[in-house]
Amino acid sequence: MAPRCNRSADMTLSQTFGEFAAHFPSSAMPPAVREAARWHIIDSIGVSIAGANPKEESGAAFGRLVAQWAKGKGDVKAASLFGFDGQARAELAALVNGSLAQALEMDDKHGSSLARPGSTVVPAVLAAAEAEGLSLAAAIDAAVVGYEVMIRLGFVAGDRFLERGYHTSSLIGSFGVAAAIGRLRGATPAQIADAMGIAGTFASGIQESTRTGSTSKILHGGWGAHAGMLAIDLAMAGITGPDTVFEGKFGFFETHLTPISGQLDFARAAEGLGTRWYLPETAYKPYPCCQLLHAFIEASKQVLADFARDGVTVAEIESVHCQLAEPGLTLVTEPRDRKKAPKTPHEGRFSLFFGVAAALVDGDVGLETFLSERLDDDRILTLAQKIEASVDPESDYPAHCPARLTVQAAGRRYFRHVPYHPGSPEAALSRAEVLAKFERNTRWHFGDGAVSVAEAMGETSEAESLSDMLRPIRAVETLRQAS
Repeated sequence: MAPRCNRSADMTLSQTFGEFAAHFPSSAMPPAVREAARWHIIDSIGVSIAGANPKEESGAAFGRLVAQWAKGKGDVKAASLFGFDGQARAELAALVNGSLAQALEMDDKHGSSLARPGSTVVPAVLAAAEAEGLSLAAAIDAAVVGYEVMIRLGFVAGDRFLERGYHTSSLIGSFGVAAAIGRLRGATPAQIADAMGIAGTFASGIQESTRTGSTSKILHGGWGAHAGMLAIDLAMAGITGPDTVFEGKFGFFETHLTPISGQLDFARAAEGLGTRWYLPETAYKPYPCCQLLHAFIEASKQVLADFARDGVTVAEIESVHCQLAEPGLTLVTEPRDRKKAPKTPHEGRFSLFFGVAAALVDGDVGLETFLSERLDDDRILTLAQKIEASVDPESDYPAHCPARLTVQAAGRRYFRHVPYHPGSPEAALSRAEVLAKFERNTRWHFGDGAVSVAEAMGETSEAESLSDMLRPIRAVETLRQAS
């Protein structure tokens, strides 16, 4: 019989997660789960490097500022800053790399929990394991723990944080990180529970920047990583936190989501812990924009195929109508004037109108779509004015981000329904597609060696150190600097 996490009836959720993080045996983590963790680590590295690309002004300018700041804080137990030369203290490297991982909206995301562990848990685990000379096996252990804890906490409230304008990366990310780094550093169950209580004090992150185009949201992944590392450091130094951080009257959920406490699903958070694994269901994101747009991009490609069959051109489009989940509708369509004509790359990534118009005009959406110079493309902006959106009453969001797209063109009606966003378990990316994503994200940095770097990391033995896994990155960077 497979081991499961021991939980008594009087244990709080933080105590349950502390027990799981500290004592669940590595040998009981299924090989498929561990392999999935490895490839989500590789994906996260690639996404962070993409965010550091100098062409991506919103991410790179931010990254340069934060990386320069972090480097100046000393190099004790230093960890890599992906996409930049040099290193920084582990908790600062996690802040930089986690922020860069969210810069282009390509970090992974679990469906119904809305958790984004690739930009929170992974940067923290990589920074701590590299700085402390730990093995790849230890890093994978910690990543598995962090993913499971973060995802399960997301189940408690579902999409209610989004409805309130909060962002889960910085809100619940720090709890997953505290569990992951506690595992990595050999913390006791009580210390990990304390760290979660402390992380509750750090929990923050508002989504207003998605309405204004400012870049502060980029910090959310980095803050979740940084705050979780700080929380476990403080707990292991003797600072205590409330073990009722999740269930308490003045705890995390009550303070952030009152008055809906009766609708919270605490039971699901612990159900099947140690036997039911959610990490492999976490979606790789193929497009550099809000996940709510991804199925619409797929639907747009299908409509273009219909156009080609019928001899219809994009110039003949008369109107476009999108139907999507109500909680996401506001996020990607309001304020209407800014979403119709975004002024910044970050604003463009959260515009349904711009994203769908770009997919129809260009035939795809990629890293170049949201560069500043593309935001003034008259073809895209003109078509965006013809796009409207409304609520899809049949959407199963947040489990999936489906799209219903209707295009009226040349006197004909074209309709496409894409029920599953790409990357979801029902529309999972293949290993080849994950490698292709890594290549696109890192070609600016690695050149023709991008795929070989990912493949080498994928083949590194768990017995080797995490630094050994990262060696191909440093080797290519050294050659690039020498040339």
